[in-house]
Amino acid sequence: MATPVYGKQFIRFAETGLTPDATALTQFRVVAIDEAAGTEPPTLKVSNGGESFGVLQQDVPAVDPEKATTGQRLGTVATSGLLLVEGDASSKPTQNIPLEVNASGVAVASGAGAAVTVNGTAPIVRQQVMIGGVFHVMVSFN
Repeated sequence: MATPVYGKQFIRFAETGLTPDATALTQFRVVAIDEAAGTEPPTLKVSNGGESFGVLQQDVPAVDPEKATTGQRLGTVATSGLLLVEGDASSKPTQNIPLEVNASGVAVASGAGAAVTVNGTAPIVRQQVMIGGVFHVMVSFN
C-alpha cells in the first residue's frame, strides 16, 4: 500500500472510484472512468490517453478468494494539483510538455504515447523525480 512519502505532491482535489473484482490497478498511474459500467461512484480503468479521471493514489490488487479482497474496492483518485505520475524511465517525459501515457497509464515522452486530458485541459509535466528507485514525473493538473 502507498505510504505518504511523496513530499512534493500536492493534492488539491480527490474523488473516489470503484475497482472491479478482476482488475488490479497500480498507484500513481493515470486512470479513466469506465463509462460502460455506469456506477456511482464511477468504475475505474487504466487510462491509455484521451479524457481521463486523474491519478490513482494506492495499489488496488485484483480479488483473491484466499484473502479478504473479495468485493469491489474503492480507490482514491487525485484529480487536481501537482501530482506524481509513474513514468517510463526508458521514455522520459521532459518538462513543460503535455502529459502522454502508454496503455498502462504510465507517463512517456512526447510522441511515445497518447495525450491525456482531464476536464478538457491538458495536464503539464513539471519535473522528473526518482522515488524509491522508481522514475516519476510531477504533473500539474488543473
